[in-house]
Amino acid sequence: MQLGSLARWLKKDATAWEGELFTVSTFGRGRDVLCLHGLAASPDTFEDAPEYLGGGVKLHLPHMRGFAGLAPSAFRDPMNFLKPAADALAAYIRLNIGKPVPVMGHSMGGLVSLILARDHADVVERLMVVDVPAFFSVLITPFATPTSMAHLAQHSRRTYFETPKPQLQDDLRRTTEKLVNSSSHAERIVKWGMASDRRTTADVMAEVMVTDLRGDLQRIKAPVDVIYAWHKAAHPSRLALDQIYNSAYSGLVQGEKHRIDEAKHYVMFDQPVAFYEAVTRWLAK
Repeated sequence: MQLGSLARWLKKDATAWEGELFTVSTFGRGRDVLCLHGLAASPDTFEDAPEYLGGGVKLHLPHMRGFAGLAPSAFRDPMNFLKPAADALAAYIRLNIGKPVPVMGHSMGGLVSLILARDHADVVERLMVVDVPAFFSVLITPFATPTSMAHLAQHSRRTYFETPKPQLQDDLRRTTEKLVNSSSHAERIVKWGMASDRRTTADVMAEVMVTDLRGDLQRIKAPVDVIYAWHKAAHPSRLALDQIYNSAYSGLVQGEKHRIDEAKHYVMFDQPVAFYEAVTRWLAK
């Protein structure tokens, strides 16, 4: 990135907003766009946006409390993160922007953004969901249901919370190899995970595994574009992945799906040109 780390720019140019569940930094001037990061991640997920989107865009970058070095919220209920976060984001948009805005969410942030659009149609102009099905667990098994995944979700929650720190770091390194191509980006993602509150991460991970929004998609009136990544080392065939996403989002009223190849979960790091070209087209609609 020619502009350098977004974190340095945020310290220099951004205004900050403090809420109970997240903080928000803003960058740039122009059309308001809100970008939501994923589980145990950072707003730096979108650090290349200023370079690729250029001027005329004002980014609103929430940092969810409990993730990537930000202390956990005292107001968070276990297994009840996604809906309260969406409600709080709606309040932020009404108070600080005052009109519907484009919202982009990556991974867990994509699920939060779907709930935001479902329950608060007045604040979402259009939506982009990045690399997460409307029910995450269909990536584990296409026959998943919230009930069938409940035991695995709680087992994963306990295991993540109880794993000794050195082993957790090793586990995150192995997992992150499946999430991004670049070793330097992988190390940053591991650091975000290690700097995240263990209990918050474990709780939200389990909640994501049992949250099925497929039946709610018809209630979303804003257009929803879905970006998803395919890489031979991380996914089944292109056709199989296309079927997963087509099925998961079959209930959408309007919007389109777009696959970006040779990219893993952090598609904005692996294929920034293709990703931000898709974002630019989405914003221009």
